[in-house]
Amino acid sequence: MTVKLKKRLSGVLCVAAASSLLAACGSSGDSATEVEHGFVISNATIVDTRDGSLQQGRTIVVDGGKIQTITSERVRATGAAQEVDASGKYVVPGYIDMHTHVMEAIDLQPNFFPLMIANGVTAFRDQDLASEERGAQLNADSAAGLVDAPEAIFAGGEAHLNPAESTFDASNRGMPYIDHLGAGMGLLVDCSTQAQDIRTEFLAQGYRPSGINMAHFILNPRAYDGNQNARFYQRVLDTYDENTCEALSQAFVHNGTWQIPSLIRLRTQDWGNDPLYRQDPNLIYVEGSRRANWNEVGDMFSALPADAVTTLQNYYELQKRATLLMQRSGVKVLSGSDIGGIWLIAGFSLQQEFQELAAAGLSPLEVLQTTTLNPAEFLNRQASMGTVEEGKNADLVLLDANPLDSVDNLAKIDGVFLKGRYFSKADLEELKRGVADAYANQ
Repeated sequence: MTVKLKKRLSGVLCVAAASSLLAACGSSGDSATEVEHGFVISNATIVDTRDGSLQQGRTIVVDGGKIQTITSERVRATGAAQEVDASGKYVVPGYIDMHTHVMEAIDLQPNFFPLMIANGVTAFRDQDLASEERGAQLNADSAAGLVDAPEAIFAGGEAHLNPAESTFDASNRGMPYIDHLGAGMGLLVDCSTQAQDIRTEFLAQGYRPSGINMAHFILNPRAYDGNQNARFYQRVLDTYDENTCEALSQAFVHNGTWQIPSLIRLRTQDWGNDPLYRQDPNLIYVEGSRRANWNEVGDMFSALPADAVTTLQNYYELQKRATLLMQRSGVKVLSGSDIGGIWLIAGFSLQQEFQELAAAGLSPLEVLQTTTLNPAEFLNRQASMGTVEEGKNADLVLLDANPLDSVDNLAKIDGVFLKGRYFSKADLEELKRGVADAYANQ
């Protein structure tokens, strides 16, 4: 759909397509372009996710879910068009959560979508390929305005490492990406000088306890196997070699093996009973039965021996260190929060992932890239997403503060544009309030 822009110059009406507006209509100090449909986002500062440069004083014309034009000239909303004053605001592409289990809760009332939108999530990659057909219908309904939901993306299934296979071998045979740093001990085993011995002994003793509640095990595996396997984690800690981990990183770069660390998922496992999560005020957005399960598994984690917990938490610190090493070595990193695990609240969990990536040492720009620019490259959709440019999807987030100053500012959301609809700050608060109200008496 092409927006028609009207511009009055010295009493003469000029009509031009958005792409040729400036060339066709020229400029005038007292003139203004008129837009009759869609949205006019005025006085915005656009953040270039490629290099972090800022384009100040820009007006973004949005219609049909697309960015029709970006200009520094005056634009006036007329007719059915709505103006959004973005003075003092920063515009970035919508956030993409690249590892979720959202579709498993699609029938939940309310489902995860309101909280995701309220936290700037405009797309999510779901691990359940069996839900792909239903995801396609969701996307169609969303595009038609029948439901408000981020775009569902299906690209590959679970990619945990096989504990019996070295990470070098997995990458060399073409494994396209690795989730959770491999899960369990994961890829850090292959940063050890005793990798083969640790792997052999680990497999010999059986790495999954018997007689488990599988639903609880999925919520937090460490609550079940943390004590049994702590000695293996400790051996990796004791024999970690930076040069070996650098060699592994270079293999990832050479083979194009992406990383979706999901650090917040790892942390909520290794701090499975942390008051930070137990007392999270955002638990008001979680239904009663899910909260009860989380508390029960949290109680199980609290029963682990103190030395095992210390080992697990030290292991997480090494995982953060390895994440930074890989990123600095040129390994491509994606943000994924693994919605579905213990203490992971939809939407908020991605904001927590941003915090963990920053704690690992990534810069605010690098964190922003993991949820915008990098997903576009991974999905081969650079033509439609990843940057704020003409012709691309107008799935956008308006921020109250510069996201390049601090990752905290990625949560300071003033508005969200999603599939042709604008959610103001008040709208976003209403989305969250509706979820809280639904679960208030559970």
